[in-house]
Amino acid sequence: MINDRHLVPLKPVLFADRTCPVCGSGDLLAEGAVFPGVHVLGRYTCKACNYRFLHDLPVGFAVDHDVAIGLDDGRMHDAKDAEPWVTGPLMEGFKAPSDAEVRIERKVIRSCRRVVVLNTLDFLYGHVLLKLWNAQHYLDKHADLGLVLIMPRSFEWLVPKGTAEVWLVDQRLGQAHGWYRSIDRQVNAFLNDYDEVYLGKGYAHPDKARVDIERFTGVKPFALEEHGRAPRHVTYVLREDRLWFRTPVHKFLYRVAARLLPNRVAGAFFLSDQQRLAMRSLALLRKAYPDVTATIAGLGDKRSVPHGVEDLRTRAMSTDTELAWCKAYARSHFVIGVHGSNMLLPTALAGGCIEVLPHDRYRNLAQDVAHRWNDVMLLFQYRFVDEFASPRTVARHATSMYRDFAVYYRNNRVNVY
Repeated sequence: MINDRHLVPLKPVLFADRTCPVCGSGDLLAEGAVFPGVHVLGRYTCKACNYRFLHDLPVGFAVDHDVAIGLDDGRMHDAKDAEPWVTGPLMEGFKAPSDAEVRIERKVIRSCRRVVVLNTLDFLYGHVLLKLWNAQHYLDKHADLGLVLIMPRSFEWLVPKGTAEVWLVDQRLGQAHGWYRSIDRQVNAFLNDYDEVYLGKGYAHPDKARVDIERFTGVKPFALEEHGRAPRHVTYVLREDRLWFRTPVHKFLYRVAARLLPNRVAGAFFLSDQQRLAMRSLALLRKAYPDVTATIAGLGDKRSVPHGVEDLRTRAMSTDTELAWCKAYARSHFVIGVHGSNMLLPTALAGGCIEVLPHDRYRNLAQDVAHRWNDVMLLFQYRFVDEFASPRTVARHATSMYRDFAVYYRNNRVNVY
C-alpha cells in the first residue's frame, strides 16, 4: 500500500497506528472501519488486555482531535482538547445510534479497483465545503487512485471533473452529527467492491490559495490582471442569522428581542437596518465612483434596492441560484459581508473582500476567506473591519481598493524580481 501521510489506509490493511487507551499497548487487532456519518472510526481489540474499542481515524477534525470509545464500557478516552461540539454529538450518537434509513445514491462515473474515499459529511455548510476542496489534492497527486466523494446531495453541483464516484447522502446538514447505522451499512457494502482503499485526510483548513475554484464551480474567478478594465462591481453577502449591527446597543436589543418575540418579528427592524448600512456604504462609494454596480446575495427575502443593484436573495436554493451567485462573485472586484461560511465561495471567486468581523470570531480570523494571493497583494485585497464599523469606514476601504490598486499592483507585482 502507498505510504503517504495524506492517505489513511483502510483496505486491505486498516490504519493501525494506535495504542490501547487502557493499557497503552500498541499490539492491536485492527478489525474494520465504522462510518456513522461525520466521523470514520477504526474498530480494534488490544491483544494484551483484550479491551475492545473504536478510535477515530485521522480524517477531518479527528486529524487533531481523535477520540477513542470503549465498545463494552462506553468510556471516552483521549479527547485531546476536542471541544464539546466535536465530542458531545459523537458520544450521544454512540450511546443512542439511529436506525433511521438514510438513502445514499451511488453514482459511478469511472470504475476503479483502487480508490481514495473523501468523506465530506458535516453539520455545517462551511465544513463540508472545506473538506470538499481537499479533492483537488487527490485528483492531482494520486491520479492512479480513483477519487470517491461522500457528500450531501445539495453539494453535488460542486463535484470536480475527474472524480470516479460520488455517494450522495440524502440528509439535511443539521442531522449529520448523528450516528446512523444505515450509513455505516451502505458504505461498508460499497467498499467490498475495491481491492485497495484509502481515506483522504479531509483537512478542515486546506490551503485555500491553491484551490482552483473553477474546477468545482465551472465559473472562472475574477482576474486580478483585469482589475482596471473590468466594469466596477461589488457583491454584498447579507445573511439573516448573523448581522452587521450599527452599534453594540443595536446588537444587545436584537438579542433581547430574539428571546421575547418570534424570530420574524424580532429580526425585521435589524434586517432592514443591515440593508441600510450596506446601501449607505455603496452610496458613499458611488460618490467617488458613480459607475459602481452591485449585487446582493444570500438566504433571505428580496427588498427594495437602489438603481444599479441586483437583488438575488432567495430562500429556495437550487443549482441555478448557486451558479447565479457564483457568477456575480466572479465579476466583483470585491465582496462585502459578515464573517461566516457564507464568505467562502464569494472570496474564492471575487478579487478580494471587506469582511465585517464580530468580536467573538477573532479566533476564526480568515478561516472563511478563500484568498487567491500568497504575496503582499493579500494584505491589500482582503480587509477586515470591526463588527460595528460604520458605512463610511467600509466605503473608505472600498474606495481605496479601487483608487490605490494600480500603484499597489505595480509596486508589488510588476516592479519586482
